[in-house]
Amino acid sequence: MEYKVIMPILSDTMDKGKIVKWLVKVGDYVKKDSPVVEVESDKATMQIEAGVEGVVKKILASVGEEVPVKTPIAIIDTEQKAAKIEESKPQTQTQPQTQPKEEKKETVVNIDEILNEIISSPKAVSGSASPAAKKKAAEYGINIEELQKKKEIPKPAHLKDIDEMVIKKYFTPKAARLIKEYSLDINDFKLDHKIRSEEVLNYIKQNNIPKITKLTPNKIAVIKNVQNSIKKPTFLIFEKINITKKEGIKLTAQIIKALALAMQKNPLTRSVLKDDKLLTYPASNISVAVNRDDGLYMCVIKNAEDKTLEEINEWLKEIKTKRLTIEDLSGSTFGISNLGMFGIERFTALINDKDAGIGAFGKMNEGEIKVTFTIDHRILNGVEAAKFVNDFKKEIQNV
Repeated sequence: MEYKVIMPILSDTMDKGKIVKWLVKVGDYVKKDSPVVEVESDKATMQIEAGVEGVVKKILASVGEEVPVKTPIAIIDTEQKAAKIEESKPQTQTQPQTQPKEEKKETVVNIDEILNEIISSPKAVSGSASPAAKKKAAEYGINIEELQKKKEIPKPAHLKDIDEMVIKKYFTPKAARLIKEYSLDINDFKLDHKIRSEEVLNYIKQNNIPKITKLTPNKIAVIKNVQNSIKKPTFLIFEKINITKKEGIKLTAQIIKALALAMQKNPLTRSVLKDDKLLTYPASNISVAVNRDDGLYMCVIKNAEDKTLEEINEWLKEIKTKRLTIEDLSGSTFGISNLGMFGIERFTALINDKDAGIGAFGKMNEGEIKVTFTIDHRILNGVEAAKFVNDFKKEIQNV
């Protein structure tokens, strides 16, 4: 029986996934729940597991390919044994066959073509390489054989390998990085000396050349989230809260705890819209804007109402460096963003994904913090939001 591994839906906003790395190849035996492929969604990179035991029969998507969700990316044969796939081809002895004599054809020699080939051929370049690589190596004086002995380029060498060596030969390391970052053509430079970064930067500035940066999946997800958030009908509540900073506990942890308790008293803050229905969840799951080395993420702390301040504080530390999963990025109904540590007094934040609202917290000044709540008007009206904010102000005094 054939089992199809499909591109899964890893988040509410995901419509396609990118194949990052195959962990198996055709013919490999896989156990149920063993990882077979790494997939990059619009929020994170995840390992996809095999749902069955069997042998990989086909891989339908290559590395780097973007595949729509629910599309098959591999096929596993569940009837194959763990051993190598047996091929049931009958073994038959073949009788020697007499080959018909080929008719001799007259060969027409074009002297001009041969001479042109001899002239343009990089015959002085030795080593294992493609014709295009040898031609470029001859042009720029690159010794392929010597570099292959030193294992600086592969066997056989290709054009891109020679391009790398040309850049290395004529550009300093800093200048080489600029060449790659700005996708510059090295032929625009006079290759008769070692070119420094200052010369490249001057060329970039004189020609007003932009640096092109490919957006990360996370950045694309943020853009999509922002575009969706702008479409929501929202209103703002501007408030000030008084808070006493606890020793050894982050302010954000105190805010999360107070918000979680206030959410328990206001069910609509634990609600999301789906089609023409309102789904109200029992837990206070809060999305928190977390600035990590790999980007800004809205990480979700689950059941925050049941956690101690110490547990929330520890979660805030771990989420900065841990490998994120879909579980870490989904399931929230309300959010917070805190820019107080950057000295920002007040700001507004856009609502994350399907959340009912978000609180934007500024810096603490003599025990007071300015906060702006952005509320989805489809889920809470002004009165309901005001009650929630007042409950939060009371809870923050007690945590």
